[in-house]
Amino acid sequence: MTRVSRTMVINDLHIPFHDSRLVSVEATGMIFDIAEDLAVDRILLNGDVLDCYNWNSYGIHPAVQVDMETELYLGRCFFENLRERFPHTELVFCYGNHEARFEKWVIEKCKPVYNILRLDLELGLERLGIEWYPYQQTYTIESSDVKVVHSPPSYSVNGSRASLLKKIDQTFLYGCTHREQKSCITGGSGAVYSAYFNGWLGSVDETPSHQKVFSYRKGHVDWQQCFSIVTTIDEVESHVNQISIRNHKCVVDGHLYDYSEEDLKNDLQYTQEL
Repeated sequence: MTRVSRTMVINDLHIPFHDSRLVSVEATGMIFDIAEDLAVDRILLNGDVLDCYNWNSYGIHPAVQVDMETELYLGRCFFENLRERFPHTELVFCYGNHEARFEKWVIEKCKPVYNILRLDLELGLERLGIEWYPYQQTYTIESSDVKVVHSPPSYSVNGSRASLLKKIDQTFLYGCTHREQKSCITGGSGAVYSAYFNGWLGSVDETPSHQKVFSYRKGHVDWQQCFSIVTTIDEVESHVNQISIRNHKCVVDGHLYDYSEEDLKNDLQYTQEL
């Protein structure tokens, strides 16, 4: 009997600067409604789930009122609510460069307690049964040729094509760039390989703090919202469906998800102050 499984791959939520119509700390919003409707077997969070704003090396904007304790609290709430909503779904978390900010800060500021102040412990990942991987460790979806890692080899304008040429004979799904791209190449064996840039699920304008956090980034006006569904057949053959989100709308399996008229979900009192 043919076994078919579905993996939802999402990345770059940047909690607490997420787009609350798409994802919320309470594990509500378009993305998780889709995951529930599709009864996905696995939700793979490919990095930058947390922004880790207070641990960044660029400095803190004085008008952005979010402290370390609040960021970690929101992260714990997110993973706890995600597990509660999807009690039987495999949850995988691959760290991104923003999660790496936390580890880098601990190593630089308080190295002797590194094994105590680990992000996985702060978020309670083991207790919640969430599998996690360090930044830039590649995750392979079942036994297929689809590999997932946060940061690509190239961030150029044609980054997916450049990344594909640097990682020949493999299909990769990347996050990090906040841009939606896809490139394909046919290998010598006749097999087709692809590189996907998965966009992001954050927001640049939901609150004034979002604007202050992201406006310093060159090219932030060219970011797109997107996620992927990877369908695996008998654990080996995989097909990637990259799904674009435009104006809080997307189409999945012929169904229109329209969240354009939903109220913004400032889902916890902390986010209302950002």
